[in-house]
Amino acid sequence: MQDSIVISLDNVSKSYKLYRKKFQQMLDLLGFSPAKDVEIFNALRNINLKIKKGQRLGIIGRNGAGKTTLLKLITQNFMPTSGTVVVNGTIQALMQMGLGFHPEFTGLENIKSALLFNGLPAEQYQQTVEDIIDFTELGDFIHQPLKTYSLGMQSRLYFAVATAIKPEILVIDEVMGAGDAYFSAKSAERMKRLTDNGCTLLLVSHSMTQVLQFCDESIWLENGEIVMQGDSLDLVKSYEAYSRKLEKEYCSTQLSTNDKPIIQSKWLTQKLMKEVLQEHGQIPEANNDLEKIVTEATQETVADPMAVVSQKTVVAEPSSISRWPSQETGLIISDVSILDHNNKPIAVIETGDQVNFLMEVEATETGNYGCIPVILIFDDGGRWITRHCGELINVDMQRGNKIHIDLEYSALLLGTGTYTFSAAIYKTLNLEDLSTASYYDLLSRSFTFKVIGPYKIDSSIIHHPANWKLREHLNSIDSEQLQDTESI
Repeated sequence: MQDSIVISLDNVSKSYKLYRKKFQQMLDLLGFSPAKDVEIFNALRNINLKIKKGQRLGIIGRNGAGKTTLLKLITQNFMPTSGTVVVNGTIQALMQMGLGFHPEFTGLENIKSALLFNGLPAEQYQQTVEDIIDFTELGDFIHQPLKTYSLGMQSRLYFAVATAIKPEILVIDEVMGAGDAYFSAKSAERMKRLTDNGCTLLLVSHSMTQVLQFCDESIWLENGEIVMQGDSLDLVKSYEAYSRKLEKEYCSTQLSTNDKPIIQSKWLTQKLMKEVLQEHGQIPEANNDLEKIVTEATQETVADPMAVVSQKTVVAEPSSISRWPSQETGLIISDVSILDHNNKPIAVIETGDQVNFLMEVEATETGNYGCIPVILIFDDGGRWITRHCGELINVDMQRGNKIHIDLEYSALLLGTGTYTFSAAIYKTLNLEDLSTASYYDLLSRSFTFKVIGPYKIDSSIIHHPANWKLREHLNSIDSEQLQDTESI
């Protein structure tokens, strides 16, 4: 059983010293720098990992989670601060675009030098060179200097060389997305052949599609620790749920305050991660002191963190409101909110959610008023997406009185993106002749909200309801109708 283990990490930690000033590093090397002047950053903590021969392991996590540091320990670019790393097998790493390639050399010269550097046997040399040239499909560019290549052409060359040597262990760190769709498909097929032939794969990627495509098992790194390990599909579900929670909290906070987003606090990221893992029947593996971390981080940030999280989420600050000069007096818009189905203020919406746009209208003078509520929504490029004009409302109001007017979406069908909207209350509004319109108050493009669609790569502006139907018998369509259609 032990013979099948090609990579073993036992209680591995990696720490870095962070110096406040440059000269402190030199003093520390000479043994003169006091410990109090040096901050310790723990990039990885207590990593225990066994990787079998032929295993395809995905490594996912947010930026700064420790993914690249882990790979550099495995490739022995770094030495661990503590613990042991054992690797049995030849490693080919594709971790940094262009590493070891000279921009003045031609593509062919770079291929030959890379193969010689990796110790390729002489009997395999010419065949491997031809294989790389054929795979890259660079044509005459293979004889041109590397510095003249586009990023996509360079990525073809780097990937082809790294995978042509047929290593026992292949390490790839976020470099598979540089090519076009055609080359990505070729790369996927090449990787599949390698892994089918027993090559062990370690893949770091922010693309969950790639992780699911190539990796049968994955680990999730967060704050330098493995918080979850197992089947790639289960892990991806948990990680995406966590990412969505994190994004919602961040966007809500970012849109509701000019202060530093509270999502940067460790207590909140840990709290959301714990919620997701519990929802998916998982217990954080390395975070045994999670409650302690949450408590300590909370004390460092806010006295009552949940009070901050649950505070009313507005979608605009006074400084961002663009109020047009009023044409009619007596009414103003005193507040605007977006409410979820529980009447709680939100600024991040999922496509299909039930939401209400709420306008609070206040009388500045006593009187009888007829008003028409209007909301216009724009995408982040400023394009007008939709307009909603309400019916005329007649109300008697004393000065200082307030009324609330709702625009209800039983299901908001906008696609993924950030949107702004204008809110207005008109005295008169004829959509066929806007020159006659007059308004009490108009807040132009003053409010912002975000929509998260069902798929991140879906760029649809709107998800319009529709139904597919199968017409089983073409003969059921009147032949005369078909003839008329053909003549059009």
